[in-house]
Amino acid sequence: MNDRRKVLGFSLALLSGIASTAARAQQSPAISSGILEAVRPDSRLEVFYLGTPDCPYCREWEGKARGELVEWAAAKGVYYVEIRGETLRQPISERHYPAQHQKVYQQVGPSRGVPRFLLAVDGIVRLNTIGTNRYAEIFLPILKQVAERRANRS
Repeated sequence: MNDRRKVLGFSLALLSGIASTAARAQQSPAISSGILEAVRPDSRLEVFYLGTPDCPYCREWEGKARGELVEWAAAKGVYYVEIRGETLRQPISERHYPAQHQKVYQQVGPSRGVPRFLLAVDGIVRLNTIGTNRYAEIFLPILKQVAERRANRS
């Protein structure tokens, strides 16, 4: 009986993982289509990265992907803004945002989850993801679609 429960538990965990992956794949196009509709040829695109120095996932992302994103963004006319908190134990709050980005803070509020990636189109946060996996699977592909849409609407 104990072995059956283990097998059943494993099967349920496996199925929920598959369902979750399928739901994410279906959700991503719906998310991007809503964002893409807001993009105009003259839209200001801003990427916000929120991190802390004691976050191991932040350090990993910074070491592997930040340079590539910053270079890509500069080439595409996408503004890159980095918001740094002091520690994981304290939320990134209003005081961490420069004055010109207070409108973004008002939209997202205090942030504990990092690394966090925000995409603002004309000052409105359209995408808000947490974690390096969601950065790679959701944020970066949608960001690239948005930049391409802006370029092609010219």
